[in-house]
Amino acid sequence: MSMNEGIAVVTKVVSTGVRRAPEPAAVLTREDFNAGPISLDEIEPGLWLGNASAAADIGTLEKHTIRSILSIDSVPLPVHITDHPNLRVRHIQAADVPREDLIRHFEDSNRFIADSLAEGRHVLVHCYFGVSRSATIVIAYVMQKYRLGYEAAYQRVKAKRVFVMPNPGFVNQLKLYGRMAYRIDRTNERYKLFRLRLAGDNVRKAKRLPTECMDVVKADPGVTQESPEPYVYRCRKCRRVVASRSNLLLHKPKSATIAQSPAKVGREPEATLEEEGTGDEPEEEGAQSGEEVAVEQVTHNAMATGTSSTVAPFGGVNELTEKVRRSSISSEHSNRSSEKDTPMCNKIFFIEPLAWMTDIYRNTQGRLYCPKCTVKLGSFNWVMATKCPCGAEIFPAFYLVPSKTEYSTVVQNVQVTV
Repeated sequence: MSMNEGIAVVTKVVSTGVRRAPEPAAVLTREDFNAGPISLDEIEPGLWLGNASAAADIGTLEKHTIRSILSIDSVPLPVHITDHPNLRVRHIQAADVPREDLIRHFEDSNRFIADSLAEGRHVLVHCYFGVSRSATIVIAYVMQKYRLGYEAAYQRVKAKRVFVMPNPGFVNQLKLYGRMAYRIDRTNERYKLFRLRLAGDNVRKAKRLPTECMDVVKADPGVTQESPEPYVYRCRKCRRVVASRSNLLLHKPKSATIAQSPAKVGREPEATLEEEGTGDEPEEEGAQSGEEVAVEQVTHNAMATGTSSTVAPFGGVNELTEKVRRSSISSEHSNRSSEKDTPMCNKIFFIEPLAWMTDIYRNTQGRLYCPKCTVKLGSFNWVMATKCPCGAEIFPAFYLVPSKTEYSTVVQNVQVTV
């Protein structure tokens, strides 16, 4: 063998060794785990709830004629299950932590279960132990099918599988699901707050707003629209629209305080939905808001006396507009409450993040400036709670100072005039 040939041989061996280095299993698979003995229970005819061991055992699936599997776990099932020709497998990647967003999967999972049962296919819903994540999905299905509140649906499932126990975050998501009439209502204030808190948690980790959380930033209400909202909040200096009524995030006053402006709270709150009240029934729809009633009443009086509800150019808001603003804000904060006897706080205008707030995409906290005249309107904080003058702690917080903004119905006046 020549020297050149020897070099060639050595080179080949080294190259092969480099290629084989990554071969040891670096990807987590279900074969790496043991979920214990097979465990599953039939919640109602054809619908089973169990653990990963049951879902991975062909004999168990054939025994109970299970042909559809809904897997809620951090990793998929083994290949002999996912690639089985007679099985329909759906995987939802989720961890068993309170901050996991399971509610966004409820509609799809309900549809998967209902469609499979309608086709005569028995369904197994499972997670690792069949206690929290999969139980949450089954409870959501039972709630939607029978129009039940969380507690009734939970007891119905628990009667068939005694150790079901959704974690506290999942319980709050199920209660929210009931409040939204068993659908994802993106206009619901509690759902908005829930999504914001999840986004805040992600910003705390990444130090900027991740792409998957961009949906929490709503459209700029100051941009020309075909059907603009009639009730808006404007910069008091330049009259630029900076928020719509639907952008408000209301809260109940916690306690009386002499603080004159919001203060940051030096701690990081949990990014989970905090339920207020004990009821989990759907909220009534179609009711006219207190603001609409107040505006209609004042507008009717104005028409009778020949006055106008527009803003005076140099005198700030005139008496009628100020009357509309005060009465409407008070009614708005009272009637949008889930408990009618507790009025909402109106000391500071906490709102959703909006597209004109350019700094919120790359900073965790900062000030909010009018996009037209650049006057300071308020502040924002993704990662720490902000204390309202009423004592309530809001996280994350995007707020406008009332002295810098004004309530206006000028958009409604334009629509009526046209």
